[in-house]
Amino acid sequence: MIIDMPGIYITKKPRKDGRFQGYVTIDGAKKYVYGRNRDDVEKKIKEFLQNGIPQKKRRKKGNSPTLSEWLDKWLELYKKPNLKPNSYVLIGNVLLQARAALGKKPLHLITAEELQAFLVSMKAPRMRDLCLTYLSQAFHKAFILGLIKRNPCDALEIKRATGEARHALTLPRQKIFREAIRGNKYEALCVLLMESGARIGELLALTPRDVDREKRMIFISKNVVFIKGKKILQSTPKTAAGTRHIPIPPEAFDLLPLDGDPDKPIFDFSYNSVRLFFKRLSEKLGFTVTAHILRHTYATRLEEAGISPKVIQYLMGHASLKMTKGVYTDVQEEYITDISTKLNGIFDT
Repeated sequence: MIIDMPGIYITKKPRKDGRFQGYVTIDGAKKYVYGRNRDDVEKKIKEFLQNGIPQKKRRKKGNSPTLSEWLDKWLELYKKPNLKPNSYVLIGNVLLQARAALGKKPLHLITAEELQAFLVSMKAPRMRDLCLTYLSQAFHKAFILGLIKRNPCDALEIKRATGEARHALTLPRQKIFREAIRGNKYEALCVLLMESGARIGELLALTPRDVDREKRMIFISKNVVFIKGKKILQSTPKTAAGTRHIPIPPEAFDLLPLDGDPDKPIFDFSYNSVRLFFKRLSEKLGFTVTAHILRHTYATRLEEAGISPKVIQYLMGHASLKMTKGVYTDVQEEYITDISTKLNGIFDT
């Protein structure tokens, strides 16, 4: 066999990447070859012995796209067809700083050291995390397609940002909040956010036709996003699990203005107007209230009431139970106090 010849060796077991490795020594230099199995490696070595080692093809100058050129193609071909418009725009905005710093450089010449220095220079931790994620995806696709020999992002060492905790409203703060919005034009929306757990985009897309008056339920089946100030109605919710029916408590249900056009939104507000309202309200109250915090509050009240995690997952429109249990619920101190007697009695004999 060829592997019995001096200067030739083939591994008996595959490497970590699943390939077999071998080498042939020609003129005192080892030429390494790889294959799916030992036979593939042996075949390549035989070709080298018969025909000589082929010369490496030099990369033609100008053959590699710049980072900006590749990001344009990557976004258009691989991201845009699979993303909702707001997600596509978000990725493009996140990568603007990378384009400004390294966009004119050929893709294959960008080093891990350059990417490390650029990312470390970014001041906003969350933006840095997102930029690293999307750059890594773009470079990985370029590697798969053979545009670069390796993904430089694999060598980066960037500390991930710790997300700011968003705590649900405590029961006393919930009461204060409820009193503060009474009679306000945003009252119905705010109460529904807190007592349905729906996302703000889902409620801004809600129409009277989505409301079951007899069963006092709302049907979530679509979502609204705003891109550059333009309102865009999406025919699906944010996630695949987002289509759902949510029962609404009587007080919140009775506040809904349902007498308008059955196909027009119940709440004719923009994201920005709602955001500004919550900002002013938070300054007035002395604690932060946002649409997302009200969603947290809904999930937390359900957990405190002993509702099954799987039911909470459905009502929240989460794709995974991990998201429900790990992110959207808090255990409030007053709740623990209320059940302390029950906890103390668990181990009574």
